[in-house]
Amino acid sequence: MLKVGILGTGFGAVHARIYQRLPDVEIAGIFGRTPEKLQELHAELGVPVTTDSDELITDPGIDVIDVCLPTALHKDYVIKSLQHQKHVFCETPVSYSLKDAAAMQSAAERSGKRVFVDLFFKFSDPHKYAIETVRSGALGKALTISASQKTPPHWGNMGTRQIVQDFMLHNFDFVTEIMGLPQAVAAHGVATENACVVATLRYPQGMAVVESSTLLPGTFPFNLGFTIVCEKGAIAYEGQFGEQAVQRLSLYTGDTQKDIPLPGRDDYEEVIKHVLACIAADAPQSVLSLDAAVQSLRVVRATVESLERGCAVSIAG
Repeated sequence: MLKVGILGTGFGAVHARIYQRLPDVEIAGIFGRTPEKLQELHAELGVPVTTDSDELITDPGIDVIDVCLPTALHKDYVIKSLQHQKHVFCETPVSYSLKDAAAMQSAAERSGKRVFVDLFFKFSDPHKYAIETVRSGALGKALTISASQKTPPHWGNMGTRQIVQDFMLHNFDFVTEIMGLPQAVAAHGVATENACVVATLRYPQGMAVVESSTLLPGTFPFNLGFTIVCEKGAIAYEGQFGEQAVQRLSLYTGDTQKDIPLPGRDDYEEVIKHVLACIAADAPQSVLSLDAAVQSLRVVRATVESLERGCAVSIAG
């Protein structure tokens, strides 16, 4: 039985509800700063709550600390948890700077414990199918990828920097899973109260274009999609999420087109199940590693720099 301590009552509540329906895991406590929210979670879930994070971080009986705090706080709480011999599952963005990410990597190496990052596109049904299909070699080499997220401003005002750091990073992670780290990034943006950013990722023999926008009107559904063109075929996905969800994933090869069924699994539940399984089995590798998060963070930083400088930015190998 693994024991988990959760830091945060926002997305931490989502994680808590998932843990509660999984076997062989116990929520040892939830930390938050607002007593009213904590009492609501205590009444709903029947788990201990606290306004003192150290009660969880320093508890020798807890195996995993789940960090669902604001990104600016991640480094300190992740490092402190590692120092107290806890594995860590951290929400995205894991950090806004490569320096902070490096500090977390160093702390993980010293502690011998693991840091997992919620790069949930890896467990989204269409994205997982695309990654596995391209990696199988059945379609040959990936030549181009276009990926997009388009939404009304449900998350409040978001400028170009925030949209890159909070939204585009997941598509960057998806692209780098398939094509690796790009050589350079060129980005352009339009900003009012919200923003649209388009980033072109350059490869020696290919490219990827990632677009994210929060400029759509309130009646517009959340749109998510991608098209991957390979040497021997293509994969395309379109998803609209409003009052009803409409999704279509298709595989194109030669003269044939095949619609791929989507199991409808919960991305976040699949991520948490993977993290718990890796810890229970002491698995040495994970697709949700801090190293993987750093790859997408490098693309995020290059994209922000490209927007600020108005030119392409190289990414060191």
